[in-house]
Amino acid sequence: MWTSGVFRIAIFSLAVLIGETGLPRFSNPPLRHVTIEARDYAFRAPATLAAGLTAFRFVNKGTVPHEVQLFRFARGVSKQAAQAYLIAGDAPDSAADPSGSVLIAYAGVTAREEILVPLERGERYALICGFRDAPGKPKHATLGMVALLEVR
Repeated sequence: MWTSGVFRIAIFSLAVLIGETGLPRFSNPPLRHVTIEARDYAFRAPATLAAGLTAFRFVNKGTVPHEVQLFRFARGVSKQAAQAYLIAGDAPDSAADPSGSVLIAYAGVTAREEILVPLERGERYALICGFRDAPGKPKHATLGMVALLEVR
């Protein structure tokens, strides 16, 4: 038999779960925001990130348009190999996850969109700018506009 105290606790618990809207509340994983900043021929971004749901935003503080190609390296690609690919300015398809995302921003502009990624411990991500200032000019990546992010 329910006593009035137990009944009140049950009603209070149900009210907390449901909330003011009358709909059940579910806890969402916390969302972390990370800014990737472009300067002329370099990225400023954290070298390591904690696992979890992460929204990447892109700010171009340079004087020319830039992009950030964000892709995950395939499992098994070592930190040294990933860095070598980045120094070369490109990674073979076999070293990268088949999916990825790109944000583009003109000089002095913040991209309106963000990239949402569920980061997992042990992953490595590349940041690459493949733009050129003009035809025949080198890709920004070969000028050093690359970075490696590791998830710990």
